[in-house]
Order: sequence, then structure tokens, then C-alpha cells
Amino acid sequence: MSFMNPNDAPSSRLATLYCIVGGQRYGMLNAKNFEAKANVSLADVPILGKTIKGKKPNGLEIKLKMTLYKCSEMFDEVIEEYKNTGVLPTFTVEVAASDPATTIGTSEKNYYECIIDGDVLLSSFDADGDFIEQDIECYAMDYASSAKNKYKTPDYMTNVEQKK
Repeated sequence: MSFMNPNDAPSSRLATLYCIVGGQRYGMLNAKNFEAKANVSLADVPILGKTIKGKKPNGLEIKLKMTLYKCSEMFDEVIEEYKNTGVLPTFTVEVAASDPATTIGTSEKNYYECIIDGDVLLSSFDADGDFIEQDIECYAMDYASSAKNKYKTPDYMTNVEQKK
């Protein structure tokens, strides 16, 4: 029986994040955390003669969320452009996770035509507070994984005999 190599648990701290807004590429060194999730929507499929309904996928949405230290007004400018023109600019997010202690390599993904959903912190202060942070949530209209930089599945996960 094989076991997982403990070094293959990738560190969540070893990553890079960039946003391309209005043609300007920003290194998001002020990012505290980031998460991208795919949500598959399912529709019920009633089947004659069965009591259990089938399920069929009928949609997909990609939701991004990041917490940032407020040391830039790049997202304020997106909101201001929307306020002034009625057009909400989209942006691209590039993220890579790479822990050199693992055997799995690097995972890179790009999220395209991201559109802000919800609040953008324009101003804030708190005499008793610590740091000014903001949560940015958005939807991506598409995404792509890097062809050469995807996590490699370790051998101990794929060389498993099936029980008979």
C-alpha cells in the first residue's frame, strides 16, 4: 500500500496573482487570499418508470473572490468608469500556485472577462482597527489552464490496483 508524500500538500502561501485592468498589468502583492470556484448547474430529468430523477448539467459559472489590503484604487477606478459611462469594465486575473517542496509542480490559470459582483470599498477607517482590507468578488466569463503548468498527479495516486 502506498501513502501520500506529505511534501505534496501544496502551501497556500506560495502563489502569484496578477490583474489586467484597462490594459495595465498589476502585481497583486497586496492580496491576502484568493479563491476561484466553478459551479455546475444541474437540471432535473424526470424519467418514465423511475422514482429517482436524473440530473443533467445545464450551465457553469466561475466565481472569484479575493481579499486585498487597500493600497490601490484600481477597483475604485473600475467603479468610477461605470458611474461615468454606464459601462462596467472587465478585467483578467492570472494566478499561479507553486510550492517547490512538492513533486506536483505548478498550477496556472487565467480568468477572462471578469466582472465585479457586489461591493467595492471606496473609503474606510476605524480608529480601533488594524488594516484596511476589501473583499472583491467577481464572475469570470471564461478561464483557461496553462497547457504546460498543471499539477502533475503523483504516481502513488494512479498506480492503484482495483479490487475484484
